[in-house]
Amino acid sequence: MSGPNPNKQPVELNRTSLFWGLLVIFVLAVLFSSYFFN
Repeated sequence: MSGPNPNKQPVELNRTSLFWGLLVIFVLAVLFSSYFFN
C-alpha cells in the first residue's frame, strides 16, 4: 500500500472526506428546505 510518495495519500483522503462532508451538508440542506416549504 505504501507508495513512493507517502505524502499524497493523506491529502487525497482529506480532500475526499471534505468533498463527502460538503455533499452530505448540501443534501441535508435540500431535504430541510423541501420539508419546510411543504
